[in-house]
Amino acid sequence: MAQGKYRSDIDGLRAVAVIAVLLHHLNTGLLPGGFVGVDIFFVISGFLITSQVFSEVKRNAFSLKGFYQRRINRIVPALVTVLLATVIVGAFILSPVDLIRLNVSALLSLLGVSNIYIWVKYGNYFAADASEAPLLHTWSLGIEEQFYLIWPLFIVLLYRLAPRYVLPVLAIGVVAAVGVSEYATGVFATAAYYLLPTRFFELMLGGLLGIYLHQPRIIGKLTAHGLALAGYLLIGFSLFALNPNSTFPGINALIPCLGAALLILAGSGDTRSRLLTSRPMVFIGLISYSLYLWHWPLIAYLSYLEIPIDLPVGAMLVTVSLILAWLSWRYVEVPFRRNGATWHFSRVFARRFAFPALGLATLAVLSLLFHGFPQRFSPDVSLLEAMTQQKPSEIRSGCHVTNALYSTGPNDACRLGVKKAELDGIMIGDSFANHFTGMVDLLAKPNNLSIMDYTMDSCPPIIGYTVDMSEVYAAHCAKRNERAFSLIEQNHYRYVVLAAIWPRDAIAKDMVEASIKRVVEHSGEVIVILRNQHIEKAASCPIRHLMFGTDHNCTVAQSAIAPYWADIRVKFPQVHFIDPNQVICPQGVCSPIIQGQLLYLDDSHLNEVGSRFIGRTLLDRGYSLLHDPVAPPHAAATKFDATAHL
Repeated sequence: MAQGKYRSDIDGLRAVAVIAVLLHHLNTGLLPGGFVGVDIFFVISGFLITSQVFSEVKRNAFSLKGFYQRRINRIVPALVTVLLATVIVGAFILSPVDLIRLNVSALLSLLGVSNIYIWVKYGNYFAADASEAPLLHTWSLGIEEQFYLIWPLFIVLLYRLAPRYVLPVLAIGVVAAVGVSEYATGVFATAAYYLLPTRFFELMLGGLLGIYLHQPRIIGKLTAHGLALAGYLLIGFSLFALNPNSTFPGINALIPCLGAALLILAGSGDTRSRLLTSRPMVFIGLISYSLYLWHWPLIAYLSYLEIPIDLPVGAMLVTVSLILAWLSWRYVEVPFRRNGATWHFSRVFARRFAFPALGLATLAVLSLLFHGFPQRFSPDVSLLEAMTQQKPSEIRSGCHVTNALYSTGPNDACRLGVKKAELDGIMIGDSFANHFTGMVDLLAKPNNLSIMDYTMDSCPPIIGYTVDMSEVYAAHCAKRNERAFSLIEQNHYRYVVLAAIWPRDAIAKDMVEASIKRVVEHSGEVIVILRNQHIEKAASCPIRHLMFGTDHNCTVAQSAIAPYWADIRVKFPQVHFIDPNQVICPQGVCSPIIQGQLLYLDDSHLNEVGSRFIGRTLLDRGYSLLHDPVAPPHAAATKFDATAHL
């Protein structure tokens, strides 16, 4: 491959990547795996950057300052333009907490660490609250910018120490990095999605290809056709077979990356794809960076304003995104890249990085100091938002095990109810068990009980049952559950509290029943906390109503409980039930806000305020942990019947 030669097919591949991402973000359902477009971008970036760096290193012409100057000129001007526009719009429509998050994430986006911030603040990329974060998409820029900090130095060092072994070392590195990604995705799923170590192989694969093609290589037409066909098939498979529930990145991310690599390799021969080199695809590829930057804030703000993205709105959004992307490319990207090439590095760094960073830092600090400027809205907005920030897992830090922290033994400091030497029982379950800890803490006190909090994300207390998770994490969950059940068998606790997002399907009935049977055989009384009602936009709907005066109904009809609980109650008289929906859903209508208290953290999880509010309400009605606040479930109650639940 001749260095510096423009390849229109790579711009076409960029177009494939950005179109995939755009269609996925529009929730069209056409491309469930459209998020892999980002992985295609990573391969392209690794290929182009490494090709340029390696060429300069071999000619002894590489300059670290020159490299970073080109990166600043390429990335920062368009990014700052979008960040400023997004922040200005956000100042008018975002709530205080969301405005603080936006201004902080804008600064961190420019600094190249927004992926870490987004991981910490929003967690799951596909979660409902993340879909309204205007700068969510900048996580991928963080990955690339962190890669740029270390990769050139690595290439220089590797070439100087072992010039004959650059390709073998990189090939081994790619294989090892895939293994790291696969393992880490199983253990730290959320972190793995956002962080460089688990994405490194994608950029490294592109780098390997860049060095491989540094020397001219003759690829016949037939071979090129075969490589291109394989590349299209791999990318097509990823776009349609993968979905947000797929384990990712890991091995699954390798599929689209290999597809992109094969298409780049095929393009180096005489064959050129008519699709990738067509004028529309090349045009979209040229503006793909700006299109990627602009499209998501538009989608996020429409979602925030509760404007449904139907076909007309979606078409308008795509049109506006294309117009903004072209304007940004034509009047920001190209001019700044050209005139910045003649500037001294210190001038480029000061004017195009340091000054914008200082401005964004000022905005972030001001929004923090003035608490997101709450005077823009009713005081009740800030009161409700404060409730949504009360996360049970953070309040009792170290007690609930998340994907990023795994341990087998209970922590003696994680006691609910009365703090005393004697332990009366244990509470096991998943994140839904964890969000009931505030309620259990209150309900245990009237009976002078001390209950151990022993909960773990995505790990319901059901032997043999797994939710959507990797094999590695499933193994950790199984180990955790076995440890919990062993503790019950060894200690014969007087009371065992079980809580989870209990499956509703009949297939899980036998596993639930077998698990409860095992607990009953080795303990005194068993308290099962039924799952609380799922309410779409439960945490945001009441707040948006106050902010914008929308008439959106935040309530929903109560869902039926799983029918197998009636059989379990009959078979095991020692089992008692707590139904939080008795408080959340009076008369069968469920509301996320009751008596001015916002109960939810997200669509399903309760915040600490909500959990304790339910506990206090049950206490006021004369109930405790040992006094069923509901009549035992029976077959007639599989559909909501107020008389069966009150």
